Amino acid sequence: MKSKLTTKDSVVSLFSGAGGMSLGFAQAGAPPVIAAELDKFACETYRRNLTGNVIQTDLSHCRDELSSALSGIASPLALIGGPPCQGFSSAGMKSGGDPRNRLIFNYLAIVARLRPRWFLFENVEGILTSNRGRSLADLVTQFVSLGYRVRLDKVNFAAYGLPQARKRVLLIGNRLGLDFALPLNTHSFNAGKHRSTKGLPPAPSIDDALMGLGAAVASKDELSQYQSDRAATPYDEKMRAGNESPGVYLHFSKTSTKDLELIRRLRPGQTMKDLPEEMWHESYRRRANRRVMDGTPSEKRGGAPSGIKRLVGEYNSLTITSASTREFIHPHFDRPLTLREAARLQSFPDAYEFAGNAASVAQQIGNAFPPLAAERLAKQILTLEGSFGADRRNKNRTQQYGGLIGYSLTEASGMSPALLGTKLLLEEIIADTLPLPFPTGEVA
Repeated sequence: MKSKLTTKDSVVSLFSGAGGMSLGFAQAGAPPVIAAELDKFACETYRRNLTGNVIQTDLSHCRDELSSALSGIASPLALIGGPPCQGFSSAGMKSGGDPRNRLIFNYLAIVARLRPRWFLFENVEGILTSNRGRSLADLVTQFVSLGYRVRLDKVNFAAYGLPQARKRVLLIGNRLGLDFALPLNTHSFNAGKHRSTKGLPPAPSIDDALMGLGAAVASKDELSQYQSDRAATPYDEKMRAGNESPGVYLHFSKTSTKDLELIRRLRPGQTMKDLPEEMWHESYRRRANRRVMDGTPSEKRGGAPSGIKRLVGEYNSLTITSASTREFIHPHFDRPLTLREAARLQSFPDAYEFAGNAASVAQQIGNAFPPLAAERLAKQILTLEGSFGADRRNKNRTQQYGGLIGYSLTEASGMSPALLGTKLLLEEIIADTLPLPFPTGEVA
């Protein structure tokens, strides 16, 4: 799509990756018209599956092609995506000269330029305590200063029916003057360490999600036939929708004789630490020993290394990453998860085509925003927009009433000192939030 776009209901996707968030918005009826992403294989994946103008670009700079494409967009429905935040400088976001902050500043600059009615910003939960919470507080303050009513929530997408316990931080805001809430949880979940039981139906288990797929084949380009013409579970049926093929690609596995010996010893829920030490992978041995030798606190490590781990079929999956097809062992078969199984656990439909070699595809899948969760959020935004958008836009047009209207940082009863520090910073922002000049209420 090369022509200028002026529709007020446009959606723009930044840091689009393989298109998980964009697919969810498309499934909700709001496909992005522009997508920007650096990785060439992710761009090709996006083009194979989704519509819109896909621009391969480094978003640490607003290149001419992207700037030209955005010139036809004014006050779109939404800007979606989340830049990597691992580079927050120790001085916080305020250090504009720090190249590690460019992605964030340019994201904010595009929000300021386009003035979308809504934005959806996603990131890993580590952002909550990065730089003692100051970086996140700076980011929220920037959105508020642009006139957005903002919510900040840590969400486990299994609560929306994803067959995977995947925790992410969401910043969602609107400039309609609307106080709102995230969609209500629809499912309970149990991934072992991560669980929530609130009288809701359980999210699909790993077995529910993977049942119906046939035997893994030996080659990336070989078709694996479904077990049967009929779907085995409701989730299997959902993943098969739109697939005109009798099977799937990327459902392949090659396991060395050495690894097979290790895998066969693992029972569901067990990890490499449950194996004799002489069988440990060298990389696992180095990580385990390093943690003991240098005394680095565990919160700096992201948890104890587990090496390979056999999943539990009746549980929801652990978080899918780019390493999952090396480290997560199938609950019932003596092999790691296949790329297609990882894609299913991320809620990519079976017809979704991924470009690039196996390592690239694993990274695209692991980094993706689950389409199922994106669709749920998109529907909530569209509902709020349809119910309140027109009325709100007609009031106080010349004034902006930005503010942090709410947050949730954890479901646990207590907080770590680091998270408590973030909470105090957010409370300061709430205290500075101006009351709206007309009643709103909070919309669930």
